[in-house]
Amino acid sequence: MPEEDLLKNYDKLLERVYQKIPPKSGTSDLQLPEAQLIRVGTQTIIKNFRDISQKLKRDPQLVSRYLLKELASAGSYEDYSGQLILNVKVSRKVIEQLLDIFVKSYVKCPTCGSIDTKIEHRGKIWVLVCEACGAEQPVKAF
Repeated sequence: MPEEDLLKNYDKLLERVYQKIPPKSGTSDLQLPEAQLIRVGTQTIIKNFRDISQKLKRDPQLVSRYLLKELASAGSYEDYSGQLILNVKVSRKVIEQLLDIFVKSYVKCPTCGSIDTKIEHRGKIWVLVCEACGAEQPVKAF
């Protein structure tokens, strides 16, 4: 087969592959709402915690469990108000840094960078599944 025919076949195959790959719907342009903090004594309340969790496409209980573990603090998520109450004084900067780490570890696909992912619990293992490229990555439990 002449080299020119091989290149044409390669181009056709390449076109076919690109047609079958789903378009990226979300990449690194995830913009989280700024955390609205209220400090009451030794407690910090994140008023818009439900909105932040919805933007991350994660259950607020899951995100709150992560934050509480990372801050080594007690606290609770109020389902009716959508607020997270932390029994520790925390700055907005610390909350934003922890949420950035959460996004990199538990939201963003390490293969394609998409934010269209979900976390599945398979036995004792947590797996980050990308809905854009199909990649699966085990993640650290928390």
